[in-house]
Amino acid sequence: MTTLHIGSRRTARRDGPTVDVDLYGRSALIDPQPVYRQIREAGSVVWLPKHKVWAMGRFDDVRDALRDDVNFRSGAGVAANPVANLLGRKTVLSSDDERHSTRRRILMQSLVSRAIRPSLPILRDEAQATVERLLERESFDGIADFASRLPVAAVADLVGVEVGPQQLLTWGASTFDILGPVNRRTLDATPTALGLLLYTMRLRRSQVTPDGWAASVFDAADRGEISKSEARTMVIDFVAPSLDTTILATGQLLWSLGQNPDVYAQLRAEPDLIPTAVVEAVRMSSPIRGFTRSVAHDKMIDGVRLKAGDRVVLLYAAANMDDRHFDEPQTFSLHRRGSNLGWGHGMHTCVGMQLSKLEMQTLLHVLISRVETIEVSDPVLLANNCLQGFESFQARFT
Repeated sequence: MTTLHIGSRRTARRDGPTVDVDLYGRSALIDPQPVYRQIREAGSVVWLPKHKVWAMGRFDDVRDALRDDVNFRSGAGVAANPVANLLGRKTVLSSDDERHSTRRRILMQSLVSRAIRPSLPILRDEAQATVERLLERESFDGIADFASRLPVAAVADLVGVEVGPQQLLTWGASTFDILGPVNRRTLDATPTALGLLLYTMRLRRSQVTPDGWAASVFDAADRGEISKSEARTMVIDFVAPSLDTTILATGQLLWSLGQNPDVYAQLRAEPDLIPTAVVEAVRMSSPIRGFTRSVAHDKMIDGVRLKAGDRVVLLYAAANMDDRHFDEPQTFSLHRRGSNLGWGHGMHTCVGMQLSKLEMQTLLHVLISRVETIEVSDPVLLANNCLQGFESFQARFT
C-alpha cells in the first residue's frame, strides 16, 4: 500500500514532504496518475526515500526548473542511476553550457524545419500508403501498424546508418529503460542499450550515408567542433529520441480520436485544428515520464532546501496533468491553448520536436481525408522506466 508521510526525518534526509512510493514499480508505470497526483499534492518538491531522489510534479515548478539550467544541471547525466549517467556523458542530453550549445547546434542542422521539409513528400507517401493499407483490414494494432510506420520509415533513412528499423526500435526502448534506477527493467535492458553504445563507438564515416544525419556529426568532427568520439556517441541522440517518443505520441493521438468521435468529427470539419490536436496528444501522452537533474547550488523551493549534489527527477508527465495549470487535464481538447512539457522546455527542449510535429500532422491530414470513423479497444500499457504510453491497442478504420 502507498503511504504518504509529510515532513518525516525518519524517511527523508531533510525536512520536507516525503512520498513513500516506488515511482518505477510496475503499478506506477502502467497506472501512473495516482502516483503523480500524490506527488503534486504533497508539495512543490518531495522526497522519494526508495530512490533517494527529490521529485517535482507541479507544472510551474517543473517548467521553472527546466528554465534554470544554472541550478538544475544535465552534465552529470539525466538518469536515476550512475552507470547510465556515465555511459551517456557525451550525448547532447547529458551536457550543459557551451558544450551543450555546440552539440545541439550540430544536431539542429539536420532537424530544423528547413532541413526536414524536403522529406515531406516521402512522409506523405508513406502516410497515405499506411492509411490505405489499414482501411482494407478488419482491425490492426494501433502502435505496430499505425503509429510506428512513419517514424520508422523516416528515421531509418534519415539517420543514414546501415541498421534495420526493428533494431533501431529495440535499441531506443532499451536506452530509455536504463535511465531508471537500478531495478530489474534497467538490468534487463542494459545489454541491449550497450549494444547501441558499442555500435556507435565503432561507427566510421564509411558506414553512414553521405547525406544522412549521422554524416553531419562526422562533418562537425572534421571541422574540429567536436571530437570524433563525441560524434559517434551523438548518433544516439538521433536514434533514441526520434522513434519512441513520436510513436507513443502518435499512438495517443489515434487512441484519443477513437475515444472521442465528436472531437474527430470536429477535426475533419476544421483541419486548421490539426496542429492543436498534435500538441494536445503530446501533452496527454507525455511519452517521456521525466528526466533527472543534479542540483549545482543550495536552493530553497517552497520551504524545502535542496543541497548541491542532490538529484531531482522532473516529472513532465505529472506536470502535464496538473489541474493547477490545465482545466480538466484528463480531457483531450482541441481548444486548449498554451504550451506543455511533452517535448521538454528550455535549453533542453527536444531537438526532434519539428520532425515529430511534421510526421504527426502529415498522418492526420491523410487520416481526416480518408477515414470517417475510428474505433479503438483493448489497450495494453507500456512498462518502461522512462517512457510511458501504449504498448499496443486494437483499432479499426471505416
